[in-house]
Amino acid sequence: MEKQPGRLFRIETKSLVLRPFELGDAAAVHRLSNERSSRQWLPSQVCADEAEAREVLGGLIDQYAAPADPRHGAYVMALDHRGDRVLIGHVGLSPFEGDVEIGFAVAEAYQRRGLALEAVVAACGWAFGRFGLPGILAITARSNEGSRKVLARAGFEPRGDRAILFQGIDQTVSVYYLRGHGARKVDKERVQQELDYVIKKRQEVLRKLAQ
Repeated sequence: MEKQPGRLFRIETKSLVLRPFELGDAAAVHRLSNERSSRQWLPSQVCADEAEAREVLGGLIDQYAAPADPRHGAYVMALDHRGDRVLIGHVGLSPFEGDVEIGFAVAEAYQRRGLALEAVVAACGWAFGRFGLPGILAITARSNEGSRKVLARAGFEPRGDRAILFQGIDQTVSVYYLRGHGARKVDKERVQQELDYVIKKRQEVLRKLAQ
C-alpha cells in the first residue's frame, strides 16, 4: 500500500515502511554504514562520521524533489521496521546508462528474516507502477550469496558474471535483470547485448572515478 503526503511517498508492507530519508536519520545511517556487512559489501557507502552521513542524506533528500525520477537521479528510500519502529536499512533506485539499478542493505540484526526480499519486491513494484520502467538492473558481488538469493527470489533473472571494478574493488559480479510488469517479449540476445554495454560503461566510469 502506498500513501503519498504531497509529492513524497510512504509504502507499507507487512513488516516494513519505505519512506523518504530525513536529516534526523544521520546517526542511524552512520551506525548502519559501519556494520561489518556494510563495510564488506558496500565499502563505498561507509560514512566516516555522523556529519558525513548528514551530508549524504542532504543530497539524497534533494533528489526527492528534482528530478524525482530514478531514471535521472538516485531515489533512495529508508526502511523502517514497523514493529520495532526503527530504521534498519535502505533500498535505492539509481540511473545508469539508460537503465535503472537497484541496491539495498538491511541491518545485521534484521537479516535472514526475509526483510530484504520484502523491500526489493515493494520498491520494484512501486517503481514499475510509478515510472513505467521496462525493467530494473541489479549488480552484486558474486561472493555475496545473500544478495544473490534475494534477487533470485524477487524474480530477477541472472544475466551472467563479469569481472569489473565494483564498490572500488576489482572483482567478479553477478548481473540480474527484472522485466517490468506487462513488458512485451523481447529478443534475449539484444537484451544481453544492452546489458553488456551497460556493464562496460559502468566499469569505465568507476575506473575514472578511482583514478
